[in-house]
Amino acid sequence: MAYTIKDGCISCDSCRPQCPRGAIKPQAKWEGYWIDPTLCNNCQDVEVARCVQSCDIGSLSPLVPKKGRRKSTLLPAAIADIFLSGKTTPFASSMVIWEACNVLAQRQHLPWQTDVDGKLCYRRPVHRGRGEIRFRLAKNPEQDYSVAMAEHEATETIANFDIRATCLHLIFAAYAITINSPWEESFVINDQHIEQYLDLDKRKDLNKLDKLTLIKDLVYQSCQLLVALDWPRQGKVKAFSFDEQPIWHLVNTEYYFEKDVQGGRHLIGLSFTIRSGIWAKHFLNKQDYRNQTAFYQYGTLPKSLLTEVMSNWQQHEGEVRLLLWLLFKLRLGGDHRLTIRTLLRIAYGEERLTEATTVRGAHKRLLKTFESDLETIYYYGLKPMFDAETYPADIQPLWAKAIDIPNDVDEALEFWVNDANQNRSLTDTAPRDKWQRLINARLTGFDLSEEWQQTVRRRAPKRRRKQSQTAQLKPLSGHVIKAARQRQNLTQRSLAERLGKSQSWVRDVEKGRFRVGTDDYARIQQTLDIK
Repeated sequence: MAYTIKDGCISCDSCRPQCPRGAIKPQAKWEGYWIDPTLCNNCQDVEVARCVQSCDIGSLSPLVPKKGRRKSTLLPAAIADIFLSGKTTPFASSMVIWEACNVLAQRQHLPWQTDVDGKLCYRRPVHRGRGEIRFRLAKNPEQDYSVAMAEHEATETIANFDIRATCLHLIFAAYAITINSPWEESFVINDQHIEQYLDLDKRKDLNKLDKLTLIKDLVYQSCQLLVALDWPRQGKVKAFSFDEQPIWHLVNTEYYFEKDVQGGRHLIGLSFTIRSGIWAKHFLNKQDYRNQTAFYQYGTLPKSLLTEVMSNWQQHEGEVRLLLWLLFKLRLGGDHRLTIRTLLRIAYGEERLTEATTVRGAHKRLLKTFESDLETIYYYGLKPMFDAETYPADIQPLWAKAIDIPNDVDEALEFWVNDANQNRSLTDTAPRDKWQRLINARLTGFDLSEEWQQTVRRRAPKRRRKQSQTAQLKPLSGHVIKAARQRQNLTQRSLAERLGKSQSWVRDVEKGRFRVGTDDYARIQQTLDIK
């Protein structure tokens, strides 16, 4: 239970130095002090709070929780500025934002090193080593001039980072894109906005103070990242550098209090004034982008991703890390082939991957966790596509094979009859060398949900003298593919094996859920002899 300072305080300053968490602060508008309830923890290590012991006039007392729910007219209106469609919103997606998201998500799993100043630093080479991004942690994000933490303090802070701070980082990136010059102009976001974006307004297990404390912690963590950059020449944009600055400047934190009849001051709201760092002048500069002297890099942020992070951050932390990484990776477009070794490193860190390959039996735990996280990604809406050559059915997760079982009774019977006649049945145990083959396997990509399809950058089509033969043909319908398959007496599984796809992919194409892309068009046409 937090404490509060009632009327009658004589401002003797005897209590403030005694608070180990710095929760007692001087009033900005009038003489006196106030206690930040998001920092006060009632001095749980002693019987009587230190501030109470030091106060001779007894102006400190426990803050009795308010009962009931009621809205206050003191709070500003919370009108959403992002996610106006309810599903997606544009957001800044430059390399600086991507790597900062990785820092907040992967934390101590990244290769942090001690720099020449004795500070903990994470270095990320860019453009094949021709440039570099450097990250350190600010000691106090509220200070105008940010000082980097010492090594031991930064190590402890990184270990205590909350992966949910990535949500605030992405929300700030979405707000930044709504401003013409985000490195000069600020935006204001309050706790009601954040509750709506993160669905905290639906959490009935948290009281108002718990939510405000959580929101403040997540905001402050995302504002602790300092970045310095050396960027090489890229196209017509000349090389540039900037010294260490916060990615997000925490310009001001506004507290909203309401007094009860006993004189207790209850925290009922928070608002934060945020300004983008100098990185935005180089990577989110619409005016200079037109002059080809800067970049304007943005993507699409699905709201469902924030909900997924807030829901599964404890049970499936590896899945959350992969989704946050894929948000930026898939935006690059092109070939999405991903090695399983890379996914394991992103989800669980290099140290645990090394342990799984060197310690006897450790790979079994990691394998079970990875397949569970991959299944969670599938049910979220991103369907992994297994490479037929390196990731065949005999080492695929059981859930990936079980989803091919049809819902229809007759089709399910046919499935199990065919499965019994296969060289390897669905219920057979995994091969002994599954782990060795798995770490060298890869995914050909993901079948994306509608929201995530907007995150993929569309590349401008190249000019061609003649229209391609594939573009001249009519699209293949599911009925045409199914009829051609049945004419050749092929099951969905047999066709899937010939195409290097899963049976569920064939089923979804035949039912019209997926459209055949240009890469698979010629292969299906040749396999089924479709004229």
